[in-house]
Amino acid sequence: MVIDANLLVTAVGSDPRGARVIEQFVAWIDEGTELHAPSLAQYEVINALTRLVVAGTLEAQTAKEAWANLSFLPIHYHPIYRGERLLEIALSLGRKTAYDAAYLALAEQLRTEVWTLDGPLYRNANQLGLPVHLVV
Repeated sequence: MVIDANLLVTAVGSDPRGARVIEQFVAWIDEGTELHAPSLAQYEVINALTRLVVAGTLEAQTAKEAWANLSFLPIHYHPIYRGERLLEIALSLGRKTAYDAAYLALAEQLRTEVWTLDGPLYRNANQLGLPVHLVV
């Protein structure tokens, strides 16, 4: 499956959904589920950790430790391919950026689904028949 960066950030941040996300990661690993993400996810996680530190909700050392802990997860990171398809998906979602489309295009390529905490992404992608699952 393809995992959205928001799952990674939630697992290491102070979000109340963090325990649920960690539980889900443990289940996936125990089941031997292959985890995938576009390489973009790594930048999104670093960006989110940086924002949390700057906002004062996370200590810099804790952010560094979080990044180190996340690097142990067995995630296969993929470069962006099929840029034209990614653009098609991004435009059809009606979003202002193509970030979400990178996850959906990868899921389409791998014939699997995206797991996310992003409600609007879930609703928009479902309306288009794109493979996405909302973690609740």
